[in-house]
Amino acid sequence: MAKLYFRYGAMGSSKTANAIMVQYNYQERGQNALMLKPRLDNRDGARVVGSRSGLTAPCRFVEEMDEFDLSAYNCIIVDEAQFLTKAQVQRLVDIVDDMDIPVICYGLRADFRGNLFEGSHWLMAWADTIEEIKTVCWCGRKATTNARLLNGRVVKSGEQIVLGGNESYVALCRKHWAKGELAPEEIRRISAGKEAYMPLLLEADPSEAMIRSYLDDSEFYALIARGRCVAVAVVLALGDGAFELKNLAVEEACRAQGYGSRLVRYLIRQLGGQADRLVVGTSPANVGFYERLGFVREGAIPHFFRDNYPEPIYEDGVALDDMITLSIKL
Repeated sequence: MAKLYFRYGAMGSSKTANAIMVQYNYQERGQNALMLKPRLDNRDGARVVGSRSGLTAPCRFVEEMDEFDLSAYNCIIVDEAQFLTKAQVQRLVDIVDDMDIPVICYGLRADFRGNLFEGSHWLMAWADTIEEIKTVCWCGRKATTNARLLNGRVVKSGEQIVLGGNESYVALCRKHWAKGELAPEEIRRISAGKEAYMPLLLEADPSEAMIRSYLDDSEFYALIARGRCVAVAVVLALGDGAFELKNLAVEEACRAQGYGSRLVRYLIRQLGGQADRLVVGTSPANVGFYERLGFVREGAIPHFFRDNYPEPIYEDGVALDDMITLSIKL
């Protein structure tokens, strides 16, 4: 007998990744699983669901589910189910009871103020099975709340629905949500919403066109201090056992405080099991920074800055020309 499932968790608990894997498991067994999401969620594209882990899958809108033959599907999966209306949850109940098709909903239980969303309210009331997908607060306790961030602070007033990712929300335990206390320092991998960090990326690479050429295909890491992003790093897999550090930027007011060094050391540890070395190309003024971290100079790319940027880039009053290359074994 089919059931209605509600699997909830705080932000960052891999709900969407779980939903995508469930769909994959059905498909692997030759069965059809329909992925749906509410129309208002357009963060990953109009008809795409995307996980912070980088997994993506095509989807349809919940609002469209009666426009095609649901009997062709062995399971219906709904992502971001907290945004459902009472009527939409009722429709899912009818699909389970009248068509004997299991429906698995993934979403948040409560908003940034600790109040239930409409969708989660009725899923909690009507679901046959309710399961928690767990994640942790920065302190190590179970995270149960979704804190909204504004200018590095936890806020508890405003519109209930404001779409955002790691730059706008963080999962906290009840204690730290109540106190508004954020992690003194943490490093997060960012898979969605990378463009929100463009102003900081431009401090290290003045060409937005150049940044866009590598941003989508790269791994992106942000160092967060007290809820505010103070440093970012972008690394690109080269396919020859190496990663390249394409961009390392530290907010101007936070330089000379060790943030850049700590972020690079984190990358060295994080990438160690994935590649043999980390390479970087930089200007002469930054060579000493990387050598202090253990990088070894490899050579230079002649006229890189002159040939790849429309305007001269000046460092200490001198126009940059050659790029210095360095690497470190992982």
